[in-house]
Amino acid sequence: MPDDVVPFAAVVGGFLDLDEATRAEAKQLAREMGAALAEAGFGLVVYYANEQSLDPHVVSGYISAPGRQARPHSIRVRFAESQRGEVVFAEQTKHPDIFEPKLFPGNDWEAPFYRSLVAMEGVEAVLLVAGGRSTLIAGQIAVARKLPVLAVDRFAGAARVIRTELAHESPDYPSSSTHTTSQSVKWLKEKCIVRTTEREQARRLQELYASGRSERRKLAWTIAAFLALLISLVFGLAQIPEQSLYPFITLAGLITAGATGALVRSVIWGSETTAPGTSCLLGSIAGFVVGLAYLIPQWVGAHGFLEATTRAIEATDKIQFVSAVLVAISAGVGFDTVFTRLKREAEQVPVTVSR
Repeated sequence: MPDDVVPFAAVVGGFLDLDEATRAEAKQLAREMGAALAEAGFGLVVYYANEQSLDPHVVSGYISAPGRQARPHSIRVRFAESQRGEVVFAEQTKHPDIFEPKLFPGNDWEAPFYRSLVAMEGVEAVLLVAGGRSTLIAGQIAVARKLPVLAVDRFAGAARVIRTELAHESPDYPSSSTHTTSQSVKWLKEKCIVRTTEREQARRLQELYASGRSERRKLAWTIAAFLALLISLVFGLAQIPEQSLYPFITLAGLITAGATGALVRSVIWGSETTAPGTSCLLGSIAGFVVGLAYLIPQWVGAHGFLEATTRAIEATDKIQFVSAVLVAISAGVGFDTVFTRLKREAEQVPVTVSR
């Protein structure tokens, strides 16, 4: 994981069911966890600010971590409309740039809270300490999503249940009896790096698959256009068509030649994103326009098959036809290339509104 990429860990847990002595110990551990997360380069996603929750104590340790300056917007605060004014941390007044509040839609907090662990909220890891029903559900969602989960087993509660499940699948899973806080957070960071690498590999495979499908589609369009061009060439050269049909055969040859040129270009430069249908249309237009422009000067004063006579199609007519087809192919290649370049440049130009 690059140094400039910040993995965000959701902070989930609470101390309501712990006795006073154990609660004080849990709060101290939460502050240590916050400092370790800051040292490891994590960002936080927090949901509650009351003293019986894990969140404010992790935030306190995170901001006061020695030798580590918290980045702007490195703590994302998520709350519902019904919690407006309640989820405010003591450090927000002094360090407002570190916090990034974001409102859940509506008054209900529970459903959006769970969805924040599966939707694109930027949550890439989960820290669980103690907690009850909501912590247990959040932990199960995180496990199902295959997020890296650090569930602390030092205290009774949902986190210990989740940790027991995960320890069966991973022999190296950290425990408070064998790992220090820093070691546990380091393990969590390594899991995030592994998951990021796996996701990047999956993304690349998906792109390769999509690219392969796109190339096969382009190839099919190119073959179809080339076959249509061959048919027009057969009728224009090998066969001796009726004079009245020859203008239509010539125009068909120009159109199919332009389409073939544009599609061949799209196959050779496979990185282009122009849809094959678009390339075919642009190439057809270019072949028709440029090919016709090429032929018109040759028809001036020597109308050839355009004249209303019964003369046969001559060799000069067929030479004109082949020459125009070659010009149309070049036009299809060039026109689609120019269109693609213009489109790319237009996308990079910022749109401004004049007043």
